[in-house]
Amino acid sequence: MKKSILLACLSTSLSHGVIAQEMPDFEAYLGAARYVWDNDRNLDDANSLELGAEIPVSEELSLEAWLSNFDADAANSSAEVDGNRYSLGGLYHFSNDNLRPFISLGLSHQELDDDNDSHDEALAYIGGGVKKYFDNNLVLRAELLAMNSFDYEVTDLGARIAIGYAFGRSATKPVIEEVAAVVAPATPVETKVAEVVKPVAAKVEPAVAPADSDMDGVIDAQDKCPGTDKAFKVNADGCPEMLTETVSIQMNVKFPTNSDVITPENLEEIKKVADFMQQFEKTALTVEGYTDDRGAADYNKRLSQKRAEAVRNTLIKDFNLDPNRVSAIGYGEENPIADNATKEGRSANRRVVGVIKSTIQKAVIK
Repeated sequence: MKKSILLACLSTSLSHGVIAQEMPDFEAYLGAARYVWDNDRNLDDANSLELGAEIPVSEELSLEAWLSNFDADAANSSAEVDGNRYSLGGLYHFSNDNLRPFISLGLSHQELDDDNDSHDEALAYIGGGVKKYFDNNLVLRAELLAMNSFDYEVTDLGARIAIGYAFGRSATKPVIEEVAAVVAPATPVETKVAEVVKPVAAKVEPAVAPADSDMDGVIDAQDKCPGTDKAFKVNADGCPEMLTETVSIQMNVKFPTNSDVITPENLEEIKKVADFMQQFEKTALTVEGYTDDRGAADYNKRLSQKRAEAVRNTLIKDFNLDPNRVSAIGYGEENPIADNATKEGRSANRRVVGVIKSTIQKAVIK
């Protein structure tokens, strides 16, 4: 049988978008400036109110005009100078994006008036800065200026920042060009229906689940810790997850005046520490002895050492602790915990203390 051949020709859609920034018709600015005068002027630095306008003439070039009004104090007297500057110049922009670096160049007419004198002068200025345009047509402009006087051969510096509005400026919508797909008409094709044969379902044996003898969720073939108690949470290897904890206990043994004898009341406090250390074998204890401030400092030092050693010996002899796990040191009158001016305070300061801390690991319960 002769078969027809289906031919179809598809052309893909092409599209691209360009966002163009429309050049503003006019920009108006209000700002402030700081001027640093040449040393020969004998004027202190001055702040200035700035009014400006800018008219674009091309994508890169603009004409600008500025009015600056400032007061400057004389450096060596109490005189005050009132100043006005009228500037006219041009800008060259290095880009037409929302962020536009630029350089400026122009001429200025400056008037300086004080109580005794007034004069006019002509200046040339050069500057550089950047303008940031926002979607609501606001403009933030910042620049640095250098101004040279033709009449007095001095050079002044300035820094200006201004906020403005760009009239007539907007971003055009993306221009999209599309080429519709062209599909050639389909030619009828003769088809032959093949005979359909029903497949015979294969017999599937039921799957046997892998063994998990300790029922911890990890099969025996992957379990590295068989026989784990199912109450514990395990990791991917079937071993208990361990939690690190810090445990601690504090001891406080009191002594009568000028005595290092362990009283029966203190044995219960010492036993508590001994039981704790026997429970956690990796713990170590430093027994610290202290006295009140009565008596000579050297004597108190020796007495506090005897008290600390008395507690240490009790832990070793009466409670069978390893001597390497217990040390003793006497501090005498140092580090009082109460006022030695009172009987109760002195009693509190005659003490032996020891703080034990140990880090242990224990299995996490589900």
